[in-house]
Amino acid sequence: MATKKTTTVKKKSATTKRTIPVTDGTETRVMCPVCGTEFAIGEHEHEVKKGVAIGKDSGLGDIYLPVSKRGDALKAAGIDPSKYFAIQIPGGGEQMMMKTPDGKAVPVSDDDPILAAIRKGGTVPNRNLFRRWVMSQVFHGLTSYDGFSSWLKYHGYDYQWEMLVEELRVQAKLYGKDMENFEARNRWFNKKLALVMADDYLVQMRDDAEGRPMHKCKGVPYIKFFSQNVFVSDIEKKLLWPMADLKYGIDKAKTPQQLYEAVRAFNKARVHGKYKQTAKWKDAYRGMGAYATMQNLLRFHGCTFPKDNDFYVRRLSGLQMLENAAKAYADGEGWRLFGLMKQMIEANGIDIKAKMKEWALEKKAKGLKR
Repeated sequence: MATKKTTTVKKKSATTKRTIPVTDGTETRVMCPVCGTEFAIGEHEHEVKKGVAIGKDSGLGDIYLPVSKRGDALKAAGIDPSKYFAIQIPGGGEQMMMKTPDGKAVPVSDDDPILAAIRKGGTVPNRNLFRRWVMSQVFHGLTSYDGFSSWLKYHGYDYQWEMLVEELRVQAKLYGKDMENFEARNRWFNKKLALVMADDYLVQMRDDAEGRPMHKCKGVPYIKFFSQNVFVSDIEKKLLWPMADLKYGIDKAKTPQQLYEAVRAFNKARVHGKYKQTAKWKDAYRGMGAYATMQNLLRFHGCTFPKDNDFYVRRLSGLQMLENAAKAYADGEGWRLFGLMKQMIEANGIDIKAKMKEWALEKKAKGLKR
């Protein structure tokens, strides 16, 4: 039986206190850590397939359910997450959604719009939160005829700049509002990468200009560089110096917004030559692609973190292990995280082509309903 005695539980990093009723250890209770609601459970525990159901006489004391990661998604959609939470059904792996509209926990009905959104997409509608489209792109690359590297190369040189500009635009919006998401994206796509890409462009642009056939005007050699006729003696002044100035604008950017604007200006001024994608950008693309893909595999597809690697720690969750790997491979080693992603796909028996076919059928069905 529960006693009326209370105890104070202190958080290590907080000064606030909360008082909760305690048990004598023989009665088990399951409570929500957000609102303190106690859930009704059966009188006796009984064995179920792949687990044991909790009963009042199981002697486990008080059990506090973890706050669902979907709370972040609810917040992003402007919904109070304290009124929605999930409990794990013993032995099955499914989750039961609960809500507390009037301070009393009740199951969420099947036709509830929030539950419908979570069941359909793994989270409430927010296309940027977990970047599920990135996972789709990665799967397309992995299943392409010539492999991922050729698939990425096929997108062309312009794609790397357009992608970087858009990524920095989003980061500028996130900065100060969602720092966790900002920092995750900024690991690979940042000022350092932008400067490397700008330097690489200047080298390729110089080689392009100097390798063009020379013509003469009144005996003075010149080249045709896209829409310009440029004297050979003016290549540095007319072509390279203006772009070097724009690169300096990237270098002196102090905020994410300034960085976005500087990179956008550089991209707008550059010529659209058939240049080679920057190696550093390709590595960043792999790193971010692997990170987003592994996040989705862990969150929504029932996958586990592969054991045969340096980041596997039994006591950590798969998402925590992924964060550790992402931080270690943040600068110039995105290809290593990409390799870890492939290991996860193989270890969990994911059939990529079957998964893509499933998505295509879902998309088609959605279009027919409209």
